[in-house]
Amino acid sequence: MDQHQVQYKFLHQLVSVYWSGKNIRLSNSTLFPIHEPIRIVANDLYRWYGNPCTFSYSAVFWNFSRWEKEIDWMAMNGINLVYATTGMEYIYNKVFLRMGFPQSELDDYFTGPAFLAWFRMGNLQKHGGPLSNRWHQTQFQLAKQIIQRMTDIGIIPVLPAFTGFMPRTAPSRFPSAQFHNSSDWVGFGCNESCLPYLDPTDSFFQKVGVELLNETVTLLNLTSHFYACDLFNEMTPPTSDLEYLADVNAGIFQAMKTVDPNAVWVMQAWLFLSDFWKPDRVQSYLSKVPIGHLILLDLFSEAAPQYSRFESFYGHYYIWNMLHDFGGNNFLFGSLVNVTKGPQTARDFSGNQMIGVGITMEGINQNEIMYEFALEQSWRSALNDTELSDWLVGFVMRRYESDHPVPSSALYAWQLLGDSVYGKNPNGDSSVMLSRPELDGEQDINFDLKSLFSAWELLVDASYEVHSDLFRYDLVDITKEVLQYKFYDVYTKLISAFNNKDLYGVSTQAAILVDILADTELVLASDRRFLLGNWVNDALQFAQNEEDIHFYNFNAKLQVSIWGNNYTLELYDYANKFWSGMIRDYYAPRWYVFFDILLKCLVEGHPVNQKVLNERLFLEAELPFFMLDTKVYPTTTQGDSITIARELFNKYHLSLNEIHLPEKSSKKKFPFKYHFD
Repeated sequence: MDQHQVQYKFLHQLVSVYWSGKNIRLSNSTLFPIHEPIRIVANDLYRWYGNPCTFSYSAVFWNFSRWEKEIDWMAMNGINLVYATTGMEYIYNKVFLRMGFPQSELDDYFTGPAFLAWFRMGNLQKHGGPLSNRWHQTQFQLAKQIIQRMTDIGIIPVLPAFTGFMPRTAPSRFPSAQFHNSSDWVGFGCNESCLPYLDPTDSFFQKVGVELLNETVTLLNLTSHFYACDLFNEMTPPTSDLEYLADVNAGIFQAMKTVDPNAVWVMQAWLFLSDFWKPDRVQSYLSKVPIGHLILLDLFSEAAPQYSRFESFYGHYYIWNMLHDFGGNNFLFGSLVNVTKGPQTARDFSGNQMIGVGITMEGINQNEIMYEFALEQSWRSALNDTELSDWLVGFVMRRYESDHPVPSSALYAWQLLGDSVYGKNPNGDSSVMLSRPELDGEQDINFDLKSLFSAWELLVDASYEVHSDLFRYDLVDITKEVLQYKFYDVYTKLISAFNNKDLYGVSTQAAILVDILADTELVLASDRRFLLGNWVNDALQFAQNEEDIHFYNFNAKLQVSIWGNNYTLELYDYANKFWSGMIRDYYAPRWYVFFDILLKCLVEGHPVNQKVLNERLFLEAELPFFMLDTKVYPTTTQGDSITIARELFNKYHLSLNEIHLPEKSSKKKFPFKYHFD
């Protein structure tokens, strides 16, 4: 190993930057002189960052200081291709006003800030809105700062192109143009969904599409050559006619090409997971966009790759992506095995049509190991089991290394996690603790729980030797994970007692569950990265008066709670979070209502009325949280994480041996199952 290789290996071991923090240990004594450039050749042309949803689930309330940190993190991880969607509503508002729409109709069109991702994809209108003029102005100024920072360091911004979606009055304002209505998205109803969209085969589409994109390029003073457009996201085209499907994309691309002859269309392949998209329809849909001018994002490649279903997208380029996370959920799961094998399998299958590796999470701030590992795949070959074990050692050393050596207990803990939680567990499952209480709640377990419990014990033991902020974060993360499985185990006993009409058993198990909820809140409140206050306070930075406070508070808390506009939508709790403040003021109050109903039903001798349960949950726990409660949530911690984790370990570790929740081998139901007809 030459001097340069030694330096790279040494720095690689000791320097880490994550969403949760950083561990940088450099001094003059650790640096080697570099006499010639070090060249490391990537396997692929592009490293991609982001899902349209990321910009609502995580980034919607960021200021430029936070954006700058994220962009720098992208650069450090080699990312060079990113959506640039922030502030684009300002341009749409400007152009549509010029077309004759009054501001009142546009106010009825745009969603609130927390739901803009689904507005941009044509799924929602109005929900959580309207947007203020100040929001439009400040977001567009932010957009210019974001794009400037990206281009300064060589990241290509992907600008939005016209999909055809317009305000609901558009068909009556332009009666000679051909419009269709999008679907009623996941039950929102046509007051907040069913947007009209201009048919891309209509000549008027060219006029509007060119004007919008020209305005974008002019106001940003940027021709990026890369443009995003997804017309049929989680909706079905009006016909399956093959020629029509081909002409739709020809029309969309023509609007891009008119503005920029070198346009490259970046399209999500997410829509192809719908049963509507048979191979002949996909092939036709892609056929009239010239090869070399379309890049498809195979969004969920680690679990449901589409390139192999559609002959590598019939000659077009594509990027292999790890989606991993839905809704910004922050429970622990992943598949290191799938992520190390997947990109090379795609290269072998598709040759030079596979041109990149990316991360397409719906939300960040969770499972950092998976994203570091995924982004490395553009720079390395697939790892075998021994190499993966070595990589895990390096990951822990980079993450925890300090003036004291990393103890073997921490290294072994992560080996256990790598083999279980992060082994072959690409889908995870939502937590019963964070789900709406019901009698038949289930939680899939796709790994050996005893490995998780053993890893917790080892990390608690390591806490006497490791002095690292990132270690504290991980210990809290894994402690809350253990508690949620303990909660699920006790929940199953609660339901069994209820079914056996055992009043004492229900009371006993309910009391234990209340205690676990309190302990979960306690440990989460001890770490700044698990606070609801961060999310709410970021939203409130845009408020200038009392009305604004209610508006931004409502948007922030609605998204992470019931999401929609009533308690029958399937998106309930889709964006659930293990956050201090949410456990105390949202999840726990729901469970208190549930326990009360179970006990009353046993005492009064009647079954649970699901309608009454849902109404009480909504009126007594959910509505007060997102609509009526404007309390100030702390952004500072309470208690010491290490001390609390040790105390909780002493409290629970013996009872963990009694948990016998079997792994489930049934086919996983993907969390997006209800998105498609």
